[in-house]
Amino acid sequence: MSFDEKTGRSPAIDRRTVLKTLAAGAAAGAWFGGLPTSAQYQQIPNSSNPRWYGFNLLEYFSTDTDWMKYFPYKNDGQFKEDDFKWVHDWGFNWVRLPMDYRFWTDPNDLLKINDKNVEPIDRAIKLGQKFKVHVNLSLHRAPGECILDVMDEKITGIHITKEKTSVYKDQATLDAFAHQWSYFAKRYKGISSEQLSFNLVNEPLNLDAARLGLDDSAKPKADDYVRVVRASMAAIRAEDPNRLIVTDGYNVGRDPIPELYDTKIVQSCHDYFPVQLTHYHNQWAKPYGDNIPVPTWPLKDAAGKVIVDKQTLVDKFGPWADPGKHGVPIHFGEMGCDKHTPPEVVYAWYNDSLEVIGALRSGWALWNFRGPFGILDTGRAGTDFQAWHGHQLDAKLLRLLQSKMLSRS
Repeated sequence: MSFDEKTGRSPAIDRRTVLKTLAAGAAAGAWFGGLPTSAQYQQIPNSSNPRWYGFNLLEYFSTDTDWMKYFPYKNDGQFKEDDFKWVHDWGFNWVRLPMDYRFWTDPNDLLKINDKNVEPIDRAIKLGQKFKVHVNLSLHRAPGECILDVMDEKITGIHITKEKTSVYKDQATLDAFAHQWSYFAKRYKGISSEQLSFNLVNEPLNLDAARLGLDDSAKPKADDYVRVVRASMAAIRAEDPNRLIVTDGYNVGRDPIPELYDTKIVQSCHDYFPVQLTHYHNQWAKPYGDNIPVPTWPLKDAAGKVIVDKQTLVDKFGPWADPGKHGVPIHFGEMGCDKHTPPEVVYAWYNDSLEVIGALRSGWALWNFRGPFGILDTGRAGTDFQAWHGHQLDAKLLRLLQSKMLSRS
């Protein structure tokens, strides 16, 4: 496939062609491979889930600069207009901005926000409006809560400045957490929820109650987090009753939260399963990725026995059919494979994973747009990259992603 860098067009990825193809496929009842044979999936409403497809953009990801070794961003909040343009041109309609509250918050007074440092977020929202891309604001690090704080610098070599207090234990920290969202709700009141939504915090987990394991054998309860959500929702609703709100699933985005079904807010799953494949030789997931065989798909152990396949994915994500039965929308807000996973394995995994997610009638997003989990500048060895405006595009992955988007109607 060839690309015209002057026009930014290709017959294979022209936006109109993409959308016409998607609409025709849906009209014909083509569910990109058909529904998995799980009875749970047959009962899912077809209309409640937002049809969001896109990527995470990281320009305000973390004040800890070690992450800049692994992700191509400048830590300055200057979200790139080209990212929004290409996301739109290639048929996608959603970006998530995982952000660190410390960029704009006074470290000595967590209720004091620097308006000037919020202006890059204003600009990103305007870019979303310009290019018809929904913007989802997410606190990747919030007062008293960040999943990165579970990491051990001695193992990963990545320095993390951890939270000094806990949103689950300290009322002042909970007040500061809710204040972040109250501030954004007031600042962006009047912007349609079709254009903007709030994702309260990335991958919630009460680190005082549980530590990450290598399996799902221990699933800590979400009770303390539910209290945080309700406080934050009240703060948002006091300023903007109509703002669309999203919560990641509990237990690092893996589990739906039935205790919040009554709120009807969107619940978001993160798909990095199996982690031996998605985070193979990944720097910040060393306990998962060292000393294991080069992954295959389906995933095999050292003896060549298949241990994870498409049916395993159906079973793994089966619980995410439950919210829909209660009128609660879902979305898969993060997924992807790091650059060390071989390309053919990545394509095969995406093909099956996106079919399973599609059977749930859910949209999805990759962790990166540009970077090791994305479609531009992944650095994945063995990929047949195409030149794209000074970037290296994984065109095969782009085509695969485009083929897996359900009709927007």
